[in-house]
Amino acid sequence: MGFLKNIVLGGIGLKTYQNVYNKPVVTAPGGYVVRGMKQKGLGASWVIKYSKREQMNSIQQFKVSRSNRSVNIGGDIFNIDWP
Repeated sequence: MGFLKNIVLGGIGLKTYQNVYNKPVVTAPGGYVVRGMKQKGLGASWVIKYSKREQMNSIQQFKVSRSNRSVNIGGDIFNIDWP
C-alpha cells in the first residue's frame, strides 16, 4: 500500500511542478498592469489579478486555462501565451 501511495503522490507532485514551470505569460493592454498569478487547484487553471494604472488600489481578476489565448475585458484584450 505504501508503494502505491508514493506513486500517486509522486504523480501529483510532478503534475503540479509541470503546471508551475509552464505558467502562462500574460501581456496586458495599455493602461493595465498584471498584479499577480496564482495556480488554481492541481490543474492548468490560473487566476490572473490585474488593475488599471489609474486605479492601483482596485484589483480585479479573471481565470484562464490552456484553451485561452486571449481574454477580453471591457473591449481591451489580454494576450495569454503558454510555453
